[in-house]
Amino acid sequence: MPLFAGSCSQRPTLSALSNRAFAWTLLLATLLAGAFTLAAPAAQAQISYDARYRPQADYRLVDTDRFEWIYPAGADTTTALFQGALRRSFQSTRSIVGTDTEGFELPIVVDPLSDRANGYVSPVNFRSHLFPAHPTFSFGAKFDSWAQTVAPHELTHAMHFEIDSGIGLGGLAGLFSEDLSRGFHNFQPIGWIEGVAVYRESQLEPEAGRLDAPLQVMKYRAALGSGDPWSVGEVMYSGLYERPLRRHYLGGGQLVEHMAQERGSTDFFRRATRWNHRLPFLGFGMALWMGTGQTPAQLSDSFLEAERQEERRRLDSLRQVAEQGITDPTVVVGTEGLHVRRPYWLSDSTLVAYASGYATRPGFYRIDAHSGERTVIGHQAITPGYTYALGPDTTALYFARQHPDVLVRKANTLKTHRLNLRTGETRLVSETSGAFTPAKARGGPVWAARRDGSFSELVTLSEEGAIPRAHRPGLRYKQVAPSPSGDTIAVLANAGGTQGLYRFDPSTSTLEPWLRFEDGTIYDVSWGPEGRYVLFAADPSGIANVYALDRRGGDVRRLTTVRYGALEPTLSPGRKRVAFARYQHERFELATIPFRPESPRPVADIERDWVPRGGLLTASTDSAASRAGAWRRASGGAGAPPDGPRSDVDAASLRAQSRPYEAWRHLVPRSATPVLRGVGDLLGSPVDGENLGLGPGLKVSGADPLGRWAYNARGFYQADRLWGDVSVETGLLPGTPSLMAFNGPVEAVRETDAGTSRLEAFELRGVRLGVDQRFVFQRNVYTTSLTTGLAGGYRQSRPITTGGEAEAGFTGRATIHSDLTFKYRVQKNIRDLVPGTGVRLNASAEVDVLTPTGATPSQYLQQQVDVFWPLLSEHNVGLRTSASFLTQSRRSFFDVQSFVPRGYQGLDGALPGAGNHLRLGAKITQPLWYIDTGSVMLPVAVDALYGYGLGQAQYRVGSGAGPTLGERRASVGGGLGLRLRPFGGMSLNLEIGVSYRIDARGENRWAPHLR
Repeated sequence: MPLFAGSCSQRPTLSALSNRAFAWTLLLATLLAGAFTLAAPAAQAQISYDARYRPQADYRLVDTDRFEWIYPAGADTTTALFQGALRRSFQSTRSIVGTDTEGFELPIVVDPLSDRANGYVSPVNFRSHLFPAHPTFSFGAKFDSWAQTVAPHELTHAMHFEIDSGIGLGGLAGLFSEDLSRGFHNFQPIGWIEGVAVYRESQLEPEAGRLDAPLQVMKYRAALGSGDPWSVGEVMYSGLYERPLRRHYLGGGQLVEHMAQERGSTDFFRRATRWNHRLPFLGFGMALWMGTGQTPAQLSDSFLEAERQEERRRLDSLRQVAEQGITDPTVVVGTEGLHVRRPYWLSDSTLVAYASGYATRPGFYRIDAHSGERTVIGHQAITPGYTYALGPDTTALYFARQHPDVLVRKANTLKTHRLNLRTGETRLVSETSGAFTPAKARGGPVWAARRDGSFSELVTLSEEGAIPRAHRPGLRYKQVAPSPSGDTIAVLANAGGTQGLYRFDPSTSTLEPWLRFEDGTIYDVSWGPEGRYVLFAADPSGIANVYALDRRGGDVRRLTTVRYGALEPTLSPGRKRVAFARYQHERFELATIPFRPESPRPVADIERDWVPRGGLLTASTDSAASRAGAWRRASGGAGAPPDGPRSDVDAASLRAQSRPYEAWRHLVPRSATPVLRGVGDLLGSPVDGENLGLGPGLKVSGADPLGRWAYNARGFYQADRLWGDVSVETGLLPGTPSLMAFNGPVEAVRETDAGTSRLEAFELRGVRLGVDQRFVFQRNVYTTSLTTGLAGGYRQSRPITTGGEAEAGFTGRATIHSDLTFKYRVQKNIRDLVPGTGVRLNASAEVDVLTPTGATPSQYLQQQVDVFWPLLSEHNVGLRTSASFLTQSRRSFFDVQSFVPRGYQGLDGALPGAGNHLRLGAKITQPLWYIDTGSVMLPVAVDALYGYGLGQAQYRVGSGAGPTLGERRASVGGGLGLRLRPFGGMSLNLEIGVSYRIDARGENRWAPHLR
């Protein structure tokens, strides 16, 4: 590649022209071969557009130069923030991604459905969703607002999807569907996709973004220093079984930054992306080679060597400047994969902390400070910032977690809870939505922060609701901590990219700045037992360490010097020891050190009582006025103070430009893709009869950005006739009802009176009405949900010739079909390959409610119950027992191969026919090797190797007076399984083993199986 690049800068010689012609000939030949290889599958793999149910609201629409903004009325201020962030970052994002932005347009949905902070871009029905809620963790602490954090990141993805390859498979797809062409970019590894977005976000502001955020960088540094640093293959794919699970953000961003620094630009990104878009079937490694001039092996070696040298220099420098040396704490709890977060002392010998791990069920645990022995208090989910609080009497914990909406997918609401430490029982503190980081004051109320658009406000909670206490727009609260006496409330908050401590005086209703670092971020806060000392973690040195503020003398002293990060300190009741969470590779350890506040030198680079914009933050004495002010801030009213967050577009002018969102204006076709029916007939049919041949055609699809309506229409010409189907789906109602009308030819194999098989052709026409709905009843540590689908339809069929002419009249059937999946308290730890506990029920049924005269109604019912047992869960062993029942009116009414015991698949005599059948089974799964890496050359991530053993028995259930069983088919077996993700997508299991067929009838009892 370097030689080829060098020849391009000189006048081409005859030899060079010959080489270039050969290269283009090879490229075109490869392209044609790949296109032919993928033609048949691609013809069948059509893009479908789906509707999505969401609560009906007054959505508004505003068109700007590049963006189409769709947002609910009342979110004008938040939308203006997003718009300003995108406008300011547009050109610089384009220069990094390399997209030709001529004609670039992007619909953006400001989505208030969730209290989660998130954003995403969808290449199909191209659009971006931005969630306005700011995160409860400290990512983006140095950004002015959450909008500045997330909007340019998602814009990077959108521009990435718009990179056009020109000649190639992606460009060919773009002739039919720009969405399909954009979808080809998803064949790139997720670390490449997220890596450039992380690199982009880290260029927005000095020391902001994931590549500069100490709590993010510490995970990457710890992996480098672990002796087993991440390879290019690992950073290109997310981890499933090794923490941190989101390594592709950190490692992918570091890789892109490394290449940009070496080359002086990011041109390599566009080149590699275009090559992959042209020839995705060659794997991303080839595109990376063509784009960078280095093979993946060379790139991995140079990347790792440079990064490890930099890490060694950093550690050497840290050791030299550490006045007290590197802190060597006492590790109370610390094992691979275990995260122990935010400890609190219950006594001088016992702590409580939140823990989760490879084989540890998430929840609150009581921990012995000497032995590290853990006892579970309650399994509860919590917000990502782990900002729970211990009650003043040490009998209860206060925390917040997400509550899913029963009907609306991905809709979550934060609510606060109280956990009894003695009984483990949990109850709601308040029905208030959007409240987090609750903390009880001694003799007073429960304090918390509550969402207010992309910001938050300080409130007190009661069963009736929330009362705003400090009127200060533009703050992002992170933690609320009442003092032991309750006279002062310490508040950790972020204003304009500076995160520090504030103090609120309940007696005067004033919120004042208290303490912050000139060049650092404070991440948490806790009070000492008598209120003299305030402990917190901060990163003025670029590494989060533990600090203590002495309120009596005012000194601030650093208590630790760690390699990667120390967080969430807490002082023991006797003021003898400090407990904190120390980060090491793949773990947060619970560590302790002696408390010696007089030993270190006071810290000098701090600011006390700084003057914020707008002066003191004073709460209104009129609570009704406070609530009205909060409503105005959420709705973007003109009453917002002048020191509010900066936006390029005023909320009032945005509101004036808006008009009602109308779905029908967005329903122009988004794709027109080719259809080729009967591709399998190209190879010929093993059965003689009426072969209908090929059926070329076209499929047209579309949907509006909100998913209120979606449609798919297909037409094709086969058997000398024009056929087709059309479906319409709406998200205006729960269940996203769909209606489909169809008229098309089908081929079926029938047995003649002579016993031979013959291929016959039929015309099938009819209508189908269906609904599909998921009900989420619980999504805590355990999940309970019900997924249902119900469809009814009427179809008519008649035999036809290969020319499409009718050979008889129509006969009609009306059918009801249903599917159901019920999961009850299902739970998996990180390294569980199957759930470690819970029950799962699957049922599928179909019955004819109207049949032709004299015909027997067709019907079947298949149901299976799986019970997951937590035996040997500490070794991630999965044990499942199952019972399946099948009744059908005729043989092979559905996929009965999956019902047959292992080793009997493929034997016609083992397939269950008409009647009732029962299958019992058990399977044990033992992980052997968590590979958890990806291949750059081959587009696949290989996750885990496991061994399994199983036993199954299938019976025919008699229909007589008693429950008789007969015709048993039983086997036992075992083998090896491999879990992998093609193109980094959905996990697949590949199992190969051997079965011993207990009830073999004349066949070999030993049979290999592959599944």
